Amino acid sequence: MKKNITNNLIDYDFSSILELLDFIENSQPITYANSSISGSKSFTGTNSFGEAFDMCKNGYFSKDVENFQKFFFKIVNQINKKLKYVRIKHDVVGAAPDVPLYLIGNPLNMIDLEKKEHEKRPKKIVFHFNASIPWYTPKSTIENRGLTYVLLFDLLRKLKCPVELKIHSFTNWYEDDKVFYVNTSVPLLKENDMINISKIYFPLVHPSFLRRIIFAVKERIVELRYHQSFFDGYGTPIHIRKYVVLSNDNVNNNYINIFSDDFKYESIKNALKAIIKQIDNESGLQTSLESVLELIDSMDFSSLKEFDREDDDREY
Repeated sequence: MKKNITNNLIDYDFSSILELLDFIENSQPITYANSSISGSKSFTGTNSFGEAFDMCKNGYFSKDVENFQKFFFKIVNQINKKLKYVRIKHDVVGAAPDVPLYLIGNPLNMIDLEKKEHEKRPKKIVFHFNASIPWYTPKSTIENRGLTYVLLFDLLRKLKCPVELKIHSFTNWYEDDKVFYVNTSVPLLKENDMINISKIYFPLVHPSFLRRIIFAVKERIVELRYHQSFFDGYGTPIHIRKYVVLSNDNVNNNYINIFSDDFKYESIKNALKAIIKQIDNESGLQTSLESVLELIDSMDFSSLKEFDREDDDREY
C-alpha cells in the first residue's frame, strides 16, 4: 500500500483487492460506532460485514451476477464476430481468431482492425472508476456503469491499447470550515488480466463494496482519528478529477485518464462511443475511429432491456 498524506489529501492506494482486505483484517478501527458493521441490509445489500468480506475475497454468485455475465458475453461475442468485417487484416497474431482459417490450418488465422498509418504506441489508458456515489443512485445505473467499463476494457485490449481499470472512493470532509479529501483506490483490472465476472461484479456493482468494505477501510485510517466522527457520515462523493489534480503521482502526461463521473449511463452504446471518442482525441487509438464507432453502432443491445430491470423489487 502507498500512503500519501498532504495538508488536504489523505490517500491510501492499495496494490490489489487482497491487500485492501488484508489491511482491514490487520488494522483496528479508530471508532466504536462503525457503519461497516451496523449498516442494514436495506442500505448495504448484505446481512453482515462478514458476508460482504467473503463476497469481495472469494467472488459473488447470484441471479444478478448471472444476468450481468450473460449480457457481457453476448456483447463480447458480437465484438469478436464484427471485428472480421471492420477494416480487418489477417496475420499470425491479432485481436480475435478467424475460425475457418484456423480449422484449415492457415497460419494467417488471426484478425485485427486496420491501424492508422505512422501511429506511435498508444498512451496507457487509466479508467478512474468512482465507487462513491449518492445513496439515491438507482441499481440499474450502477449496473450499467460497471458493464460499460468492463466492455470498454475488453474492447480496448482487442484494439491493442494498454489499459487499466482502477476503483476509487473519493470524498471530501469538512472540519472548522476547512475542506480536506480522502481517497482509497485499488486496481481492479490490468492489461493482461482475465475478466472474471464473479470477482469483479462485487466491487463494480454491489453497494456493500462501498458501504461495508470501503467504509471499513476509512474506519481504520488513523489520520481521520481527530478529524470527524463517523456519526457524521463518511464524506461527500465528489468528482475524482479533483483527486488527479491533488495527487502528483497520478498526473502523468503519458496517461489518458478517463473518469466515470464524466459520463451518463442511460445508454451503454452512447457511453461507449463518447469514451472512445475521448480516447481518440487524446491519441489513444491505433485503430481508425470510424471503424470502432461503426462496430459499436452495429452492436445489438436489445437484450439490455431484460438485464436492466426495474428497481422497485430490489432491497438495495
